[in-house]
Amino acid sequence: MFGQESYSRFYQAGPVAKLLTAKMTLDNSEIDLAEGGSEIGYQFGFFFRANVENVYVQPSVLLSKIKTQLVFLNYDNVPNFNPRADFEFNTLELPVDIGYRIGNLRLQMGPSFSILLSGHRSFLNEIEKVSDSYNRTSMMWHFGLGGDFDRVMIDINYEFGLSKTGESLGRLLGREFIPKQRQWVISVGLNFLNDY
Repeated sequence: MFGQESYSRFYQAGPVAKLLTAKMTLDNSEIDLAEGGSEIGYQFGFFFRANVENVYVQPSVLLSKIKTQLVFLNYDNVPNFNPRADFEFNTLELPVDIGYRIGNLRLQMGPSFSILLSGHRSFLNEIEKVSDSYNRTSMMWHFGLGGDFDRVMIDINYEFGLSKTGESLGRLLGREFIPKQRQWVISVGLNFLNDY
């Protein structure tokens, strides 16, 4: 019919696992980031991708666990008193990829919404639950590239935004500041939906 256009559409879905590492930098002599300033964590869950021609949208639902350690130098003005703070956060991650496909390669970007499920901080021999006192939701932004190889997909993303560890640091130091953070996320997924 006149005016009717046909678009190539197909769908993909399946499990996905992610490994992430983050590094914070800040101008503060009270914290030793060299020894413990990196976050390490993992995520696992499911993705769904809707493809229309070379454009796609991919939402995911992921459970995430993040751990990090920081060393506070000369804490409370006590020389050579360098206590360590341990953080652990469990979150529900809802990233959304909006991308463009070039053959088997993909370029993508989008927001990632994080919902705090539980978390605790261990500092000075005290373990404190932080679920009720911290921001329940936060948002990061990511961009990166990926590739599809038969049923396997591999992605590398760069994310930026204020993490839960950054929020913890502000509370421990008793003043507001925003640490600079870069976060790399490597993910591997399997397409179980054969809809080409």
